[in-house]
Amino acid sequence: MTKSSGYKKALILSVLCAAGLAVVGPAASGDPMKMVPADSLFCVRINNLDGALGQIDMFLSGLFPMGVSMPVKAQLAQFLGSAQPQGVNMSGGFVVFGPLPGGGPDPSRVGVLVPVRNYQQFVSGNANVGQPDGRGISKIGPEGAAMLATVEVGGYALVSTIGNEEALTTMKTSGAGASTLAAALDAAELKRSTDAPVWIYANVELAGKLFGPMIQAKIEEAKQGMQAMQAQGQDAMAKQATANIEASAAILDVLLKETKYFSVSLSPSFEKIGASFVLAAAPGSSMADMFKGDSAGGANKLLGYMQDGAAVNFAGSMSSPFWRKVNEAYIDLMPKMMGEKASGDDIAAFKKLATDAMDAFGGALAGSFSVDTSSKPPFQVTYVADVKDSAKFYKVLEEASKAMTAGSLADLYKEMGMQMSFDLKRNTSNHQGVSIDSIKFNVKGTDSDSPATQAIEAMYGDGLDIQMATVNNQLVYALGQNSQDAVQKLIDQVKAGGPKQVAGEAQAALAMIPGAEKADFFMTINVLRLMKMAGAFAPIPMPQTDIPTQSSLAVASDAANGKMTVDLAVPKQHVLEIMGAVMQMQQQHMDN
Repeated sequence: MTKSSGYKKALILSVLCAAGLAVVGPAASGDPMKMVPADSLFCVRINNLDGALGQIDMFLSGLFPMGVSMPVKAQLAQFLGSAQPQGVNMSGGFVVFGPLPGGGPDPSRVGVLVPVRNYQQFVSGNANVGQPDGRGISKIGPEGAAMLATVEVGGYALVSTIGNEEALTTMKTSGAGASTLAAALDAAELKRSTDAPVWIYANVELAGKLFGPMIQAKIEEAKQGMQAMQAQGQDAMAKQATANIEASAAILDVLLKETKYFSVSLSPSFEKIGASFVLAAAPGSSMADMFKGDSAGGANKLLGYMQDGAAVNFAGSMSSPFWRKVNEAYIDLMPKMMGEKASGDDIAAFKKLATDAMDAFGGALAGSFSVDTSSKPPFQVTYVADVKDSAKFYKVLEEASKAMTAGSLADLYKEMGMQMSFDLKRNTSNHQGVSIDSIKFNVKGTDSDSPATQAIEAMYGDGLDIQMATVNNQLVYALGQNSQDAVQKLIDQVKAGGPKQVAGEAQAALAMIPGAEKADFFMTINVLRLMKMAGAFAPIPMPQTDIPTQSSLAVASDAANGKMTVDLAVPKQHVLEIMGAVMQMQQQHMDN
């Protein structure tokens, strides 16, 4: 590697570190979003690099032996040729965007807005920054081997690669042009870009126009490859692969045509790292209709049914229009997945089934997915859900049973190497005056010698035992080896008015995401417990760990005002637990 490319790598590494580690700090001289063109394909904004590095060092303490503050600052200084970066406002807002105005979406046409306290000091105080030419452009890098150029724009040093001097001159004289990203973003998203430590933006609407046809052409090439396989006699496998490609292409087409933008906000702290993902729909699109939101907006009253010790806890609002629209969208894709097997009558029937199911439920749902490696299947699912119309619910259940065991849907599963059975029996037992129904659900591989069949048997064993009942307008549901005891416990809890408080682990996870108790969907994920279940499914024995765990990842999502927002929180404690488990498994592997 040449010395000059090493300098370029140093700058890129510094920017990437800044993008991943920043925390909110003082504003730079002027809003940098007013200098970014509205038709940028992407934008990364970083607030307060100095504070960021300190915060990330605190998070890394106990996880890694070395922090990042000193290496990042040292690389930036090395790049500029100074003992300390001169004139750079390390607590300002750094912005990376592209493409620069005046050309196409060339990956080399990327601009970096570096906040400077004094641009003249930045030029004269750093050995590797040359004096401005007649256009005000300075080269950055060792003499004779400069790779980058910079110019002052609105109190910032705008940096790009050599060859983009014309674009830099345009930005110096005209700025971002008639329309800026600050003006194009809605108020809520603009606030995110200012408040979030790190904000990453992708203009999906523009990307779809620029790259959509090329992507669809590549998908068409893949489909032609599958058709060639069919001609060679690999009919069943090629047909299913073609159907999967067509379904994926349809989903991608909708995303590219109906998404306005996608953004990610990152928030590191001592205790956790938070991330917020936003998918904004194009106004007037079917996606915007899906993201209308639920007017109720109250706290989920069933959160107490989430359990300590679960691998996954989940809760949500079944009244949100999002779930209804998702079901409809999925069914609209079925003709592509099922090919000639799906008739118009089939699709209409499936859509009515989904609509009736959503009509039967109303309000909240909450439950848990727990791991028990000593049973088969090695997991248990329990939940409680509000029910508006229990008669309609059971009718849907009976029709779903028929659809999975006979007809076009059953044929599709057979082509995929699976045969389903679904045996629903009403009033099989009674507890506290409540009638309990049972379901025996099983999936078997059609080829007994295939690895897929063996994996299915490891997961399902002789089938899944499900017990459920309706009590006080609520459905109680239990799946697993001890489903009878579990459903009886749920009946007792519902009759007693429900749990009086939220379990400790779920309560800690809820606290990491403000407003999570009102989310359309909330989930906790304990990676160590899921690893235990994965070990039970593995075809060969896997090392087991005894690392104690009481923390979990937290996820909350909401659809409202034309946007889908997903918040993720990763606690430091859980990262430590995962690292301990991995190290223990590695040691066991070495000992064996």
